[in-house]
This record gives sequence, C-alpha cells and structure tokens, in this order.
Amino acid sequence: MPVIIVVALLTLFRAIPMKRSVEIILKPYLRGKKIDRYVVKFWDKKEKRIQQWYKDTHRDDDIIISATPRFFLEEICRRIGVKNLIATEIDRKTGKIVDPYCYREGKWQRFTAVYGEDAVLDEYYTDTMRDEFMLGKAKRGFFVKNGQVTQVS
Repeated sequence: MPVIIVVALLTLFRAIPMKRSVEIILKPYLRGKKIDRYVVKFWDKKEKRIQQWYKDTHRDDDIIISATPRFFLEEICRRIGVKNLIATEIDRKTGKIVDPYCYREGKWQRFTAVYGEDAVLDEYYTDTMRDEFMLGKAKRGFFVKNGQVTQVS
C-alpha cells in the first residue's frame, strides 16, 4: 500500500508519467494466477454496477476502449457480451505496457490500428473528461455520471 501512495503522489506531481506508475503498481500482482482469480472475484462483486442505460442500448458492435489492462476487462466483456475490446496491453512477464499506451491519444492510435485510419466513432461514452481527445473524435460524445448520460459534443 505505501508503494501505491508514493507512486500516486509522484504521478500527481508529474514526477513520473502515468504509464510508468501503472507498470510499477501492477508488476507485483502479475506473477502467477492469483491476479486471474482476483479479476473473477472482482467482477462477481461489481458486475451488478453495469447500469441499465447501457443494458438498454447495448449493440453487438459496441467497443470498449479503456486504459485499464486488457486482462482485467476481458472477464466483464465476456459476461456482458461485448466482443470488441481495445485496452492497455501489458506483458504479464515483465509488467511493461506495450505501446501505444491506451490512454488519451493512445486510445485513438489503438482504435485506428484495429479499425483503420478512416474509422469513425458514432458515439463515445466516458466517465472522465480526461477523454476529451476521444470525445472530439466522435460524432456524438456523452459524459456519464451517477447513471446520468449527458451529451457533450
């Protein structure tokens, strides 16, 4: 826990980049299969937090684009029927993030690498305004907070 606090503070004060802080925090947990069991238990508890507005609007061509590590999101995607996932790739042996880091502009880089330079985002939903870059790339952007969905672009 002390390591996480120190790394968070260093990231907050921009002494280390976000990418490096993720690598430092995750590396100890990537060894062995404990992390896989943890992920299943985590989603067993948190799956109920998937909100009704998403269940009502879910489509087969939905894409989850997230800075969260892929191995962490694969379980919930399988459970809710999302077949398209773009997320941060982490080498489970070294703990290093595979570039581009799926954060801010890196999300767009990963999206176009999969779907092509001419690909278009019809709608983009986010719970953080740090996603302003992706919101700007979408035809329509939405901010989600406390179950409320507000169009922002």
